[in-house]
Amino acid sequence: MSVLKAEDNKKWLNTLIVLLSILVGYVVIVGAGALGSVLDLEARMPNFTLITQGFGFLFGVITFLVVWKNAKAQQYLDEVYGELIKVVWPSKDSTVKLTVGIMVGVVVVSGILVLVDYIFSKLLNMIY
Repeated sequence: MSVLKAEDNKKWLNTLIVLLSILVGYVVIVGAGALGSVLDLEARMPNFTLITQGFGFLFGVITFLVVWKNAKAQQYLDEVYGELIKVVWPSKDSTVKLTVGIMVGVVVVSGILVLVDYIFSKLLNMIY
């Protein structure tokens, strides 16, 4: 059972482009803020926070427009979405069973490693 449908292609691609643009804007804002604190730009420039947010917004809009207008990017995202439609996602019951199985396996292996570590530490304490 696929969660995605072929007719929702443009909706999901536009959402992905918007999320990418928001992420780029956020990274620019955080990076400019970090650079501003290192170089003490907050004290030297009035309205530094407003300027960094403006640059973040501007870079986000530029990213959106570049990706949205680029034919190669659109084709690539269409192909990715086409492959994503073919994915068969596991059911909730199967996911829970596999997760519990993995957790039990990790606990067992961890217990074995703790036991081996304890035995070796006791042997080394007897030798030294």
